[in-house]
Amino acid sequence: MPYITAREEAGLSPSPAAADADSFVAAGSRIAVAWVRQAPVEGLAIVRLAGRYTCPGGAAPLLDGDQRYLNPERFSIPDDAWLRAPEPGEIPPEVAQLNHHYEGCRLQAYPDPRTGGEPITIGWGSTFYQDGSPIRLGDVITQEQADALYEHNCRERFWKVLEATIPFWAEMGDCQRAALCSFAYNNGARFHGDGYHDTLDRHLRERRWSAVPAALMLYRNPGETVEVGLGRRRRAEGLVWGGMEPAVACAQAEREIRTPADCEAWEQRLKQEAAGPAPVAKALTAPPPATAADRPVDLPGLVGPKKTPQDFGFSVTDSHVVVNDLSETARAFDAEGRMLWEIPALARGQGREDQYQDTSTDTPPGIYRIAKKVYRDYEQDPSPTYSADRRSYGWYSFDLEDLEMQERRFGRAGIMIHGGGSACGWPGAWAPRQPLHATLGCVRLHNQDLRDKLLPLVEQGTVYVSVYQEA
Repeated sequence: MPYITAREEAGLSPSPAAADADSFVAAGSRIAVAWVRQAPVEGLAIVRLAGRYTCPGGAAPLLDGDQRYLNPERFSIPDDAWLRAPEPGEIPPEVAQLNHHYEGCRLQAYPDPRTGGEPITIGWGSTFYQDGSPIRLGDVITQEQADALYEHNCRERFWKVLEATIPFWAEMGDCQRAALCSFAYNNGARFHGDGYHDTLDRHLRERRWSAVPAALMLYRNPGETVEVGLGRRRRAEGLVWGGMEPAVACAQAEREIRTPADCEAWEQRLKQEAAGPAPVAKALTAPPPATAADRPVDLPGLVGPKKTPQDFGFSVTDSHVVVNDLSETARAFDAEGRMLWEIPALARGQGREDQYQDTSTDTPPGIYRIAKKVYRDYEQDPSPTYSADRRSYGWYSFDLEDLEMQERRFGRAGIMIHGGGSACGWPGAWAPRQPLHATLGCVRLHNQDLRDKLLPLVEQGTVYVSVYQEA
């Protein structure tokens, strides 16, 4: 994760106008960033944060994923922080990764699954040939023709239209534009301003980036047979908008959304998160809506902690990570209940889904605290030679202190959070996003997420971890 450092006191602004600066950075301060890119306005750059930042004397922090304008002359910006400017007409690979996953490729023309008729589709979801003529039932093409047709239509009929019509398109990162291109591929290239997508249009016009994932979930055809499939696509697009790799986002959406009720629950939950912290009136069905540190969360069908971080002296610099082995996610919250991030996680052992009482099975449900010692294998050697420990534990590993005596109750010991994975082989276990294979009872995260998401919280304060398992 790159950092930028202020050479002098500098402002951060939600618009190119310096007078709009809503935060400033003191000289010598560092900020973790996902990327920095040149702004359309000469002499300015756009930065996307990779963690919270609260300016000296400030109240509300800027959140992970927020974007601000800055004067790059006032910051030391490492080369790896700059986002490469795309070549004219270049489409980022995330677009095809999303579209190909959800469209699939069929070499014989087929009717629209919603209408049973038009539009007739072929290849990777194409409804027109390069010359503009429509696809007709009975048409058959080769794989090479399907690939060429997709490339042409995606660029000419979608990407260029979005580039010309979406507000602040040039300010967006590749993942954000890929999410909108996938949405357009499914909803029409000219969705902006067509009168049917007012909520999404408004958020894009007002640069309300954090509200976009919730707006995407609105457009899933509620009540129709396609709702679950479209709900998964909208959820994956929202995750990619937030910076997640498409393959990981699609897999996570599959786990999270299985019924129309899940779609509704995610719509409401994302709205709450976009609006800021609010009390949760009742538990959502999937995954846990745990945003508070002062009470355990009651989740039907899951077993979790009986105590809370507040029982152990939770303070303003601390954070709370909720691991749900049913949805295979970990969510982090700050002291005010704001969600900081969501990442894939596995608290899975070698036994059955509901078996955590025995050695080498799932992580026992309960509340833990990350110990102060951090095993920094990646920092010691980013390109090591093979070793069994590095293969097993990955880039970083953290001991978990059991606060509810669950380890003793079930005869367990040595539970950790770590990356790696012996089943990944070498050097597969050292990959940034290695497969999440089951452990012997620890919590496993992607190597890169340990470094970029969890480690900054550990360095900031105490991190409490609540583990939820199938009952």
